[in-house]
Amino acid sequence: MTEQGATGQDGGGTGQTVGHGRYLLRDLLGQGGMATVHLADDTVLDRPVAVKSMLGDMSREPSFRERFRREAQAVARLNHTNIVAVYDSGEDVDGDGVHVPFIVMEYVEGGSLSSVLREDIAAHGAMPTDKALKITADVLAALSASHEQGLVHRDIKPANVMLTRRGVVKVMDFGIARAMQSGVTSMTQTGMVVGTPQYLSPEQALGKSVDARSDLYSVGCLLFELLTGRLPFESDSALGMAYQHVQETPPAPSTLNAAVPPAVDALVARALRKDPAHRFQTADEMREECERLAGTGGTGANTPLIIGGGPRVEGGGGWRVGGSGANAVFPQAQGQLGTMPPQQQPGPYQQPYPQQQRPGVPGPGVPQTPRPYQPVGTPPPGPQAFQPRRPGTPPPGPRPYQPVRTGAPTPPPRPTPRPTPRPAPVPPRPTPPPRPTPPRPYVPAQAGPGARPNKGCGTAAAIIGVVVGLVVLGILILVLVVENQANKDNSSYNGSAGAGPVATGLR
Repeated sequence: MTEQGATGQDGGGTGQTVGHGRYLLRDLLGQGGMATVHLADDTVLDRPVAVKSMLGDMSREPSFRERFRREAQAVARLNHTNIVAVYDSGEDVDGDGVHVPFIVMEYVEGGSLSSVLREDIAAHGAMPTDKALKITADVLAALSASHEQGLVHRDIKPANVMLTRRGVVKVMDFGIARAMQSGVTSMTQTGMVVGTPQYLSPEQALGKSVDARSDLYSVGCLLFELLTGRLPFESDSALGMAYQHVQETPPAPSTLNAAVPPAVDALVARALRKDPAHRFQTADEMREECERLAGTGGTGANTPLIIGGGPRVEGGGGWRVGGSGANAVFPQAQGQLGTMPPQQQPGPYQQPYPQQQRPGVPGPGVPQTPRPYQPVGTPPPGPQAFQPRRPGTPPPGPRPYQPVRTGAPTPPPRPTPRPTPRPAPVPPRPTPPPRPTPPRPYVPAQAGPGARPNKGCGTAAAIIGVVVGLVVLGILILVLVVENQANKDNSSYNGSAGAGPVATGLR
């Protein structure tokens, strides 16, 4: 719902009644994409109430009437201080015979969180840290009661949070709440995602199943906006916003508001994790952390210190501080985390003066350079490697301002030179194994005229000669000894033979 003030815009009563004349409509409190909210008088109990009626065109669709009825049943089961109470519901028949459903809710005397944030931005640049943490803790208390009943809100944003005059937080608009139990189907069309793109969780953008941790991501976006006066992601289209929620990393709140301490930066960073398993697992866990930081004085300086030009009240894509009450219905994001972002078509006119915009986000009318093709499943492109600058090349810097000539055609934008891709390294060729060399036949070297004789052969011949000489000498000595012995034996024999006859003669 788009909050237009608690006092209404019509000034007087409309004269219309709902609930078979029981509720008399007075002032218009807000209007959204599918319903309006009026301040009304309960003629039976004599009390002010808020009546939410579906628009006539939406009432003709049975699916929207069923969604409206489901909201009444969902909120009627919840009984919590921080949740807007539902008193009654039903259907009326208009003059065309169309059944128009309505919900009678508690009337909150105060304003929406969007209007409170705009007042703080006008006074301080952003909401004070302690105040933002306390409001976030109350929103988490309401979500804790909703999650205990198995209901996921799926549309947490400042426009759906009310503050009474006493500062009590009231969470409302459970129009797209979904039960977490298995077997409950969504009332949206197949392949469509319903929600507010600025506060959409990555799993909602991808059309996956949601649970309580999806609401905690939206609460992280809400807290980021309260602390800085800006959204964590900004884009001119719903698809571009959904892509950033899936792929991009949000900046730390302290980069936009120097008064935010590191502990609060860590809390927001954990709530905005892409993987639900890395976030806070329950609303009570995140609420206790908010209360701890707000109660222990760990928030540092309470007055915001906005860095840069300050928050924007309205962006190029029509974004307003605090979000819009209308829910966006856009096609389901296809592909994995490597899907290319939607390209914006350049406008027919060129802006003569640059507009204030976030670093790295092209403004309206400025053509975007398409990124190189990446197959599905590849991680997002990281920072480019440092490339040395050639000698004599001037350093990059902002181009000087050139006024647009009246009547002269605007020259087309120069194409951005793409870096020359490095040649792929050529793989080394395999070295063939060495061929075996056949052994050469032995050829004795011939002694030339200047060649020296082989000393080894001469020494061997001398040794053999000496040995042969000794053997011959030994044989000769042996022969001489044998002959000498033979001669002695012969001499002895001859002597013995001559003495025998002499002896005989003597006898």
